[in-house]
Amino acid sequence: MQLSSRAGGLACLGGLLIALATGCGKQEPAVPPPEPLVEFSKRVDEYVALRNRLAEKVGPIDETKSQAEIAARATTLGHLIQTERANAKQGDIFTPDVAALLTAIIQREHSGRPPPVQETREDQEEEHRTEGLPDFAPQVDSLWPTTYPLPTFPPTLLPLLPKLPPEIEYRTTSHYLVLRDIEANLIIDFIPNAVP
Repeated sequence: MQLSSRAGGLACLGGLLIALATGCGKQEPAVPPPEPLVEFSKRVDEYVALRNRLAEKVGPIDETKSQAEIAARATTLGHLIQTERANAKQGDIFTPDVAALLTAIIQREHSGRPPPVQETREDQEEEHRTEGLPDFAPQVDSLWPTTYPLPTFPPTLLPLLPKLPPEIEYRTTSHYLVLRDIEANLIIDFIPNAVP
């Protein structure tokens, strides 16, 4: 997805950020240029262009292949991305300005959730899946551990964050917001202490 096609969503998100910063009941100015979000979207697009160029080298996905062959393709793609991004570090995509804005959105959304009356079956199952596992601290360009489940992303939070291309997704673990390459299972970047 090109940067221009996400501009409307970024403008709406910019308005939301103004409301978060100043309080929803006050008279607000017109939406300011959301420079950090535009920069974030640009960096996301650059990453996706790189990973798609490398994916072409690996060859197209063939859904008729065995799970082992699909996994081998994902592993090869992941190694190519790691090689190309050998100097990648935390904050390359989630810059400090973007991290501050997204953390504010996440914490505001979290504080607005009603208190849980009773754990849902899904909550209980997810807690059971992570029970006994060591805490997992993400690292840039490392794999999401196959032994650690991919937790369900809060459905009320997803629409509040900048929209992502289909190749990547947001995930949370412990107090981190993680940007993950879905096929390569790579952690692209993360924000520490973003999630209450």
